[in-house]
Parts: sequence; structure tokens; C-alpha cells
Amino acid sequence: MDSNSTILKLEESLGKDYGDYGRTQYIIEKLQKNQTIPKSDHLYIKRMIDLCEQSPIESNIPIIFENVLSEDLIKCNQCSLEIELDERSIRKNNFWFHEKCFKKIPIVQSSHFQKTEPAAKKIRQSIKNEKSQSMTPQMVFSAGLLASLVGTTYFLTDSQISSAVGICGSILFLIIFRSQILQKKRKKPSVVKTGIPGFDSIISPGIKKNSSIIVSGPPGSGKTIFGLQFIHAGAKEFNEPGIYISLSQSVEEMKNDCKSFGWDIDGLISKQKILIIDLRPFKIKDEVIGKDDSLYRGEQMPFEHLTKFILNSIKKIKAKRIVIDSISILGMQYSDKFYMRQGMQGMIQSLENYDVTSILISEFSENNGMPSEWFVTSGIIQLDNQIIDNSMKRTIKIRKLRGMSHSEHVHSLELGNDGLCVYDI
Repeated sequence: MDSNSTILKLEESLGKDYGDYGRTQYIIEKLQKNQTIPKSDHLYIKRMIDLCEQSPIESNIPIIFENVLSEDLIKCNQCSLEIELDERSIRKNNFWFHEKCFKKIPIVQSSHFQKTEPAAKKIRQSIKNEKSQSMTPQMVFSAGLLASLVGTTYFLTDSQISSAVGICGSILFLIIFRSQILQKKRKKPSVVKTGIPGFDSIISPGIKKNSSIIVSGPPGSGKTIFGLQFIHAGAKEFNEPGIYISLSQSVEEMKNDCKSFGWDIDGLISKQKILIIDLRPFKIKDEVIGKDDSLYRGEQMPFEHLTKFILNSIKKIKAKRIVIDSISILGMQYSDKFYMRQGMQGMIQSLENYDVTSILISEFSENNGMPSEWFVTSGIIQLDNQIIDNSMKRTIKIRKLRGMSHSEHVHSLELGNDGLCVYDI
């Protein structure tokens, strides 16, 4: 059946209220743009066509869909449950939601689904915003008024009375604005130190706790050592257990890399301060991913398996840091970038909810386009190999670090006997 005939059948299924309205519209749009349709959508299209071609007698029979994890079901980005073919769903910003879940989450809804907030709620929110914005001017005005009062008292009376007025005024000022002052102190974000010499001095005050950071660069730029050093320093210097997920090297290879810098990696592993896991996708491990071929299907399953396994590992050693090396290898198994980005964002959200700071290693070259994973993380640290003074040098630059101040310069990244160290060029 050609694209035009398929579109007509899908439109017919919409008229008969078959399947999922949002997903059907999404597939029609892709067909009209002559875009590639993934395997799961082909199965969905076939089911919709079969329903439309039923005889009138058959169509009166209630349609029952199996409640199992089949390849033609998608998942709600909010509750992570499958969206059945007879359920209403909504697609927003390349994510799928149950209609009931979509209405409960604080996201900007399209005009078709937007509901007007009660006027009283809007007024309360407006007053709250106004108060928070006017907080600092009030404090400045009060401080100025207090200073004027003390100065006037000094000229009209003696210094002792002036001092008493100043002390009483200061105490009154602190009492009135105590909550605002404490609130400003609480707003200071919690940070994580990487433990890499020189690097923590170019980020101020550090990487935001529970955030996800991309460390990207070409082969040989020091990405793996950066990740290992982040995990090792966390366990040894900051008492923060860490997990290193390798999708390209064996555990022994990773341990040998650590030992080459004199790190007592075996001791930290035995104390359950560090966990190194071999999850190479081209090597099936029954105890990790099961006996099916889900890692090779090119849909959402790789991220789902990886996320579930990581969360169980976090519970095992109460990890606070995690490195995934590399996210590019996992992304290679997705033929559709929509599913790849959706799966990655779901994984990142799960990690942040588990109170861990994540480093996601990514392959990147200036000759290629900007990786999609750059758009879903809180920060981007770019490593590179550059020719400086007729010799190849490693460099490091912070391209993005959301909510934190940082150096905007390119710095030298040197590999020594103890690991990586950052210097000014």
C-alpha cells in the first residue's frame, strides 16, 4: 500500500475513533513529509488498517488489546506506563503523555488543551512574584532610612544616643528581613567538586549537584580518564561512592587505566566505594539485559534496560556519582532520533531524581553536526586535540554550565603521572 492510501486509511481510523489520536496524527505528518517510519509505527499502521477493513458485524465486537510490553506500544513520559491503543494520548515537544497525565504536569500546553486558571489563583501568583521581585529594593530602602536616622541623631544628640539608635535599628532591620536574608542564603546551590586539579578553579563554585554533564570530544582527547578521575576522586576525597558504566571497554581494561596512575582502584571496589560495570551492547549478558534481542531492535529498549540497571546499582552502593562511557555508542542503536532523544531525557530525569551527579561521555568532532544529547543536559565540557607550538596538545573548554559561572577560555589539559590536570594556556 502506497503512502497516500495509508494516509487515507489512517484518516478513516481517526473518523472511527480507532487507536490513539495523537500517535495517528503524528504518523500522518511523517508520511506526508516522506520521512522514515520506524518498525513500531509500521506495526501500529497495520493494526489500524486491519481495524478499518473489518466487516460491520465484526466492528461491533468490542476490541480488546493485550496489556503486554509489545513493540507497537509507546510509553508515557510522565508515568512510564504503556499507552494502550484504545487510550487517548498527547504528543508535546517530541514526548508522549496519557491525556490525564498531561493535564497534571506543569508544562506549557498547546492552545487546544490549555485551560484557564482561576482568577484568584492568578492574582495570588502575581502578588507572590511581585513580592519576591521587590524584596531587594525594600531592604536597600530600609537600610538607607536607618543610616539617615542614625546620622540625624548623631548631629542632634550625643554619640551615645546615636550608637543606641544604630544598634536598635540594626536589630530591628535583622528581625524584619530575617526570612529574606535566610532565603537568599538557602538559594545558593549545592555543588560537587570533580577533584581534577585545576579544573575546579575554572568553575565557580563547582558542578551543580544532581545535574547531568556531557563531556564531549574526539578520540584520544582524555574523556575516559576525565570520567575515571571524577569517580575516583569522589570516592577517595569526598566519600561519594561512584559507578562507571562502560559501553566500550572491559572492567579489566578500565582497572588497568586506573592503576597506571597509581590509584588504588581494587581497594575502593572492595569497600564498595566504586563499581565498574561492563555493559558493552555487542556482548549479551543474560543477567543484565535478559535473553531477548531488545538491545538490537533500534527502539526505546536500550535506554530502558540501561536506566533500570543503573538505578538498581545506585541502590546497591548508595552512589552519588555516575559516569556513562559512552552515550554515543548507545545512541547508535537508534534509527529514529526522536526515540533516542526521548530515551536519553527519560534516563537523565531518572538519574537526577535519584540524587546523583552524572557525567555522560560523548564522541564529538567539529566536522560533524551538534550531537542531540547536547540539548538535554545541564552542562557541556568539550575536550579537544589542538596543534599548539607545532605539537599536539589536549585542551578543555566549558561550553555550557547551566546556573553556574565558569571560565569562557580554552585551557590546557595535561596528562601526567597522577592523571589529568588543567592549566592556563
